[in-house]
Amino acid sequence: MRSSRLAIALCLLMAGAAILLAFSARAAADWPPISQDELAMRDNPAEPGANAMIFYREVLVNSVDSSENYYVRIKVFTGEGKKYGDVEIPYIKGDAQVNDLHARTIHPDGKIIEFNSKVMEKLVVKAGDIKILEKTFTLPDVTPGSIIEYRYKIQRDANSFYNITWRLQEELFTRRAHFVFKPYMSPGSPQLLWRTLRAPGVSPQKQKDGSYALDINDVAGLADEDFMLPQDELRGRVEFIYTREEYAKDSKEYWDRIAKVFAEYEDKFVGKRSSIRDVVSQVTKPTDSAEEKLRKLYARAQQVHNLDEEPSKSTQEEKRQKSKDNNNVEDILKHGYGGNDDIDRFFVALAQAAGFESSVVNLTPRSRGLFHRDLQDWHELVDDLIVWVHAGDKDYYLDPAVHLCPFGILPWSETSIMGMRPTKQGAVFVTIPAIPSSSSITERKLQLTLDLDGSLSGTLTVRFTGERALTYRQNEREDDETGKKKFITDKVKEWLPSTAKFDLTSVTGWDTPETPLEAQGNLRIAGMGETVGRRILLPIGLYEAGQRQLFDASARKQDIYFHYAYEDVDDIAIQLPTGVQASSLPAPQVLDPGGQLKYEISVKKEGSVLHVQRRLTVGGIIYPVAYYSAIRQFFSTAKSNDEQQLVLQAPSSGNN
Repeated sequence: MRSSRLAIALCLLMAGAAILLAFSARAAADWPPISQDELAMRDNPAEPGANAMIFYREVLVNSVDSSENYYVRIKVFTGEGKKYGDVEIPYIKGDAQVNDLHARTIHPDGKIIEFNSKVMEKLVVKAGDIKILEKTFTLPDVTPGSIIEYRYKIQRDANSFYNITWRLQEELFTRRAHFVFKPYMSPGSPQLLWRTLRAPGVSPQKQKDGSYALDINDVAGLADEDFMLPQDELRGRVEFIYTREEYAKDSKEYWDRIAKVFAEYEDKFVGKRSSIRDVVSQVTKPTDSAEEKLRKLYARAQQVHNLDEEPSKSTQEEKRQKSKDNNNVEDILKHGYGGNDDIDRFFVALAQAAGFESSVVNLTPRSRGLFHRDLQDWHELVDDLIVWVHAGDKDYYLDPAVHLCPFGILPWSETSIMGMRPTKQGAVFVTIPAIPSSSSITERKLQLTLDLDGSLSGTLTVRFTGERALTYRQNEREDDETGKKKFITDKVKEWLPSTAKFDLTSVTGWDTPETPLEAQGNLRIAGMGETVGRRILLPIGLYEAGQRQLFDASARKQDIYFHYAYEDVDDIAIQLPTGVQASSLPAPQVLDPGGQLKYEISVKKEGSVLHVQRRLTVGGIIYPVAYYSAIRQFFSTAKSNDEQQLVLQAPSSGNN
């Protein structure tokens, strides 16, 4: 939910194009030769049925002149594999330039089509004064059997230190890859360390000129599966790190030393300031309970204008609106604005001034990866902050910097992970609790009337709470009213058959995070019920009956990873036409296999109304791949139950 210069730089180095970024420093006309075997190849023998494979990629990083050269050659096998001809090259504006881009497509008969089209540029991320842009282009005439290759250079400011990551594993199988890193080393420069992650046996070799080189062969692709951990948490890689630190003999010694440095900075920034005490006395009452005070202070912190969540501005606007830096919490109070970390520290100051124990907690957001304490790398903990407060007899973990985040919850990426609370005595590691499934519910209520032709019409009310509501509010915060209405309408249509027509009539709660996000509208589903003679067959799970089954693949390679626990709750009332009777109602079904998974559905006849109630609970976040077959069976059985049919009997024409 937040970004810093270091966080963005790390994400940029770890991110790929549609698949990868690689290089060669050759002249434009000097491409590596292509063999007849490469032209003729129709499948990857190591991974039969693959959409494409990487024949070769090469990465050269030269810190002496701050250049990075990339080259990649891909063989496309299927129509689906044509997507690898769409290339995206991310870079930080002002820190780097993309130069010397060349690309071409080679058909199986040897015909070469050079890329001569325009390279587009788009803004991907803006946070404060940081902009991540992408150079994007599409290789020409890519078809199954084609070879595509491209190369380019990223140029940074000379004589600068920045950490380097070699990505050893990509989405596609890599037949061969070559890496070279020439570090910038001079008297007084930081020492260079390197480490491998999830790549046993891999070791860069130091060359006579001081550079490091590595060749790898036949690296399996990293499967892109639904509900998986961030790919950079799974892929093998080598990291080169410049540091002036002395590494500790054990993890505790290291983190205690780092925590003391962090704590010293936090104390200087927050301080004990009379102006902050004045704010506390203005917004709270002596008779308030501990939580009431904390809620009021949280609301006051959220009033600080967040510069990191501003819409993108032109360069001219940025110059006119150049903000002064905040050096302490008094500056935040005076200016009325700050970045994400400023707002969290301002809340810490308010809480401390109110007499509560409080401090920041440094963490790695789960959206990027997981924190690895044993690696002794403080860079992992500078990308995100939340706030710990002990009030009354309770510990609170809060993040007022997140726009429209209600008191009591955190964005999913800041939950269910370990964080470090820096103190003058050393590191205190804490586990940020998970948000229970009952706090993130999608509740759908339908009031429908059934026609004799099997069509349904009526009203739909949907309410989102907790993480779901927060996620949608964050995703749509820069959209106008029309855009927000379209988002809700599209979301509802995702649940329904293609024959459904939904007319949104109202949406409330976009700007009131303490209340649910609620939408209402009119719905008509033509032919939802199948008419067979005098019978009408109607699935009891109106939403899920037409949906693709989750986890339909017979096998899986990665653990299952849900962003947050959640519940789907459905309440459907169907008014039957006069004379129509329910001749057969499915029995209630309950699935409770453990692992915080539960499903239940039932249907009752209440006079001339059929009442369907359904609840699906996913209470966990990470499920090991060893349990995939059981989880797949759970969702498969739930879908089968959703597809059970109500058998209704229409009156004969003689009864009219």
